[in-house]
Amino acid sequence: MNKELVIITGLGAMGLACARRLGTGRHLLLVDNSSERLHEAEQALAEDGHSVESLLLDLGASDAGQRLAERIEAAGVALRLLLHTAAVSPTQASARTIYQVNLEGTAYMLEQLTPYLAPGSVGIVIASMAGQFVSLTPEQEQALASGPAQSLAALAANWEGSEDTNRAYMVAKRGNQLRVEAEALRWARHGARLVSISPGIISTAQGRQEVAEQPQVAQLVHDCPVGRIGTPEDIAACVEWLASPAAGFVTGTDLRIDGGTIAALRWASER
Repeated sequence: MNKELVIITGLGAMGLACARRLGTGRHLLLVDNSSERLHEAEQALAEDGHSVESLLLDLGASDAGQRLAERIEAAGVALRLLLHTAAVSPTQASARTIYQVNLEGTAYMLEQLTPYLAPGSVGIVIASMAGQFVSLTPEQEQALASGPAQSLAALAANWEGSEDTNRAYMVAKRGNQLRVEAEALRWARHGARLVSISPGIISTAQGRQEVAEQPQVAQLVHDCPVGRIGTPEDIAACVEWLASPAAGFVTGTDLRIDGGTIAALRWASER
């Protein structure tokens, strides 16, 4: 099979939109913790003509990185792209689970994939604009960026306010941004690039749930300068560009795609 491998974790609306843009002529490996989502996604993408297989995996599990690595070896093709969208939200999980999946699971996966990187490989981690809302000390940021991956969840769980699920989500997503920035140096030694994307409120099942259940999130959508909620296609278009040679000078950084929400929060009173 003379194809490149594209790994997509998380088969929500964003993951599927990206799979359709990135899968043509490549081999898709879909990763999710729901067998139902995996089956539906694999069937839909196969019907669209894509070469696709799936892996049922809990990215918060201690052996997740090893199992993903084993599947990459079994595929026998070069790793072209990792798109990591899998995460849990404050309305879906406890603070501890958020740290394990969103923070520690992401960091460990980036480390485990290093042996499979080659010139031209690209990693894209979906973080969140929520990372902009948390204030951490320089020491905490250093720990999130470069501390041992396997100890990140326990470390964050000991910080002040750690049991609050909203704060846990912010800390984890800030951790994603920092980890990508630091880990990109290791990836660069293999000729690979690593970036993060921080979406604003996007019309996914998770995003719509947050809008419905958290008035402050609904207000962010209302006040968004672009005047609408984001769409999975908004994210997929940026992922496609970041994965392309056109973005070959972009690595170790975060791209915020929020319709101007953070700008409005910071500067609206000045205008």
